[in-house]
Amino acid sequence: MFALKKQKLNGSSFNNLFRKTVQNSGTLKGKGLHSGEPISLTVHPAKNGEGIYFFKKKGFDTARLEVKLENVIDTSLAVTVGAHKFYMQTIEHLMFAIFVLGITDLAIEVNGSSEIPIMDGSALPFIDFLENLEFHEFDTKIEPIEIKEPVMVTDGNRYLTAMPSEHFQISYSIDYQHPLLKNQSVELNYNSNYFKKNIGKARTFGFLKEVEILKQNGLGKGGNIENVLIFTHDSTLNKPRFEKEALYHKILDLIGDLALIGRPLRAHVIASRAGHALDVAFGKKVLQTISPEQSLLNV
Repeated sequence: MFALKKQKLNGSSFNNLFRKTVQNSGTLKGKGLHSGEPISLTVHPAKNGEGIYFFKKKGFDTARLEVKLENVIDTSLAVTVGAHKFYMQTIEHLMFAIFVLGITDLAIEVNGSSEIPIMDGSALPFIDFLENLEFHEFDTKIEPIEIKEPVMVTDGNRYLTAMPSEHFQISYSIDYQHPLLKNQSVELNYNSNYFKKNIGKARTFGFLKEVEILKQNGLGKGGNIENVLIFTHDSTLNKPRFEKEALYHKILDLIGDLALIGRPLRAHVIASRAGHALDVAFGKKVLQTISPEQSLLNV
């Protein structure tokens, strides 16, 4: 086990939360990390209880795709949701922003590529964009999912566990075969402001040898040294924004993936080298543990 560095912050038990949407519409443009293709997302206010969904207009028809765990169709390079030949890739950074801002209902109109733009590689551009649209809060209260018994998923030496807790906490550890990524760990009590300003600015990362393979396979076309922290054999190709940026980005991805559950957790989530596939499997297992009484609160 790793020695955890504990960040002392006010914990969140997600009391007195209400459903929320944006007050105004707005458009965000960028390029996909893997496709390199341009995409335009126009965000609109949604009705109370509609949830988060993408939609695309085709002539007189409108295709709609709800962002939830049962619609996850791929986790190989990022999280992809899809249904009825309509899919969206690399949604986790946007979903992190939606989660930390407390947004529960949002209509996202898609034009162009089927990949969320990479922007600067972090969630900050999405957070700033959504905050500028202002918010409207409904009078429907949100009840978190309370973990009453341990929930765990594993894959070799990688795992995700949820333990009962009065607050939402995350303990995350990584240990890669790289001098800058060995035996890193942190324990955080959830605080929306801290997560927005600190976790939110951590960029996606990768290893130079993997980046070269992606390029050879026609992927990673939108990646560059501005939006991806690239690790070489024993250092980095570009400068990290802050210490342990890669570790914090793993937490960002985890939060973005767990946002697909649709409700916050009241639990201590403990992770070691988890990834998108494990995150999604964990989220599905959490949903399986909900009692009939708790499931009725998901309104």
